[in-house]
Amino acid sequence: MNVMGSVREDLLKAATEALGNAYVRWGVGVGAAVLGEDGRVYEGCNVETCISGLGTCAERCAVDHAVLHGNRKVKMLAVVVDASGDGDPTPCGACLQYVHGFAEDGNLEVVMGKVKRGKVVARSVRIRKLRELFPFPYET
Repeated sequence: MNVMGSVREDLLKAATEALGNAYVRWGVGVGAAVLGEDGRVYEGCNVETCISGLGTCAERCAVDHAVLHGNRKVKMLAVVVDASGDGDPTPCGACLQYVHGFAEDGNLEVVMGKVKRGKVVARSVRIRKLRELFPFPYET
C-alpha cells in the first residue's frame, strides 16, 4: 500500500484499530479516522444501541473526537469494515453531510477499505472526493 501515501496508510491503520472497539449489537462494525487541521489523527468507531437511531456512526465519532481536541476542520477521512461482510465501506448520507460541515471543501478525500485479520486488504481500497460521494450537501 505504499503507493497510497503515508497519511492515507496512517488513517487506514488508525481506522482499523478503531474497528476493534466497535460496539455492534445488530449491524456491522465500522472503524474511521480523520486527519484534523492540527495534523493529528483522530479515531472513531460505531456504537450501537438497542434503538438504531440512538447509535453513533464511526465517521461522526471520529469527527467528534477531533472537535473534542480543538479542531474545527478535518482534512481527510478513512473508513473500514470487516472483509467478511458483503457491504462496501461507504459512509452513509448522514455521515457524509456531517463530514461536509467540518471539511474545508468538497475535495476532502475519503479513503475506504476492508479489513481481514486486522490488516487492510489493499485491493479493496478506494479513494473518492467527498463531492463525488455526496454531490449536493445541504448548506446554509
